[in-house]
Amino acid sequence: MRYINHAISIPLDFFHMTKPSNAPSAQEQFDESTSRRIEAIYLTPDIVAQRNTVLALLAPQQAERALDIGCGPGMTTQALAQAVGSNGSVVGVDIAEPMLAIARQRCGASPQATFALADVTALPYPDASFDIALATQVYEYVEDIDMALAELARVVRPGGRVLLVDTDWESAVWASSDNARMRRVLDTWNEHIPHPQLPRELKRRLEQAGFNSVQVEIVPILNLAYDPQTYSIGMMDVIGSFASGRNGLTAQDISAWKADARAMGERDAYFFSLNRYVFVAQR
Repeated sequence: MRYINHAISIPLDFFHMTKPSNAPSAQEQFDESTSRRIEAIYLTPDIVAQRNTVLALLAPQQAERALDIGCGPGMTTQALAQAVGSNGSVVGVDIAEPMLAIARQRCGASPQATFALADVTALPYPDASFDIALATQVYEYVEDIDMALAELARVVRPGGRVLLVDTDWESAVWASSDNARMRRVLDTWNEHIPHPQLPRELKRRLEQAGFNSVQVEIVPILNLAYDPQTYSIGMMDVIGSFASGRNGLTAQDISAWKADARAMGERDAYFFSLNRYVFVAQR
């Protein structure tokens, strides 16, 4: 099993890249503690706004059958369940059981939402099972992109709709008084996934998998203040935990990076931006 959603990001090709030898598995990355941190990030205004934009672009309808791939802590699954109503259904799949436990609890009042531990390259559903499918920050974690997209095409009915959100981490702009250290942190963070620049080739890959009418939108994240209720500050702990001890970055380096960010906020110089790329296509 080789994928998982995290909304972290966060980030995504390199379609023929191999997984970095020192990259942890999805299960290792998304233990219970990390899953809770990610849940908190998903609740920040930045990601709430992103989720609302994504759902508006997908436009789920009453009674549709929906698939939420890499459902994470279940916020999008819950919103899909509300959109399709009691006559519809939503299946949320993830490869991290701690995420699924959070999602099941969140969607406990929505009987039309069910969950399963599943690999995106081997979805346990018949052909044409779903009217719509959505995946946020998932495919950058998948080593075999073509296999995963072929599987997505298989389970979505002809005429159905899919929406994928992925990040190109080279779009990250993060102000720092030590640009060299900032670059080392981001370059190291890129190693946590096989495809940290996936959006550059995702449109072509979707078309090769049999999707058409592919449209691409940008959803930017912009933070101009050091605020714990923003995506970037929430991500600092996640990125720092991964980067510490890799590529010569020490715990002291990570602490200094975080302290520098706080100091920049105190002098009104904090700045972070990142592009999320949204691909909407028809089967």
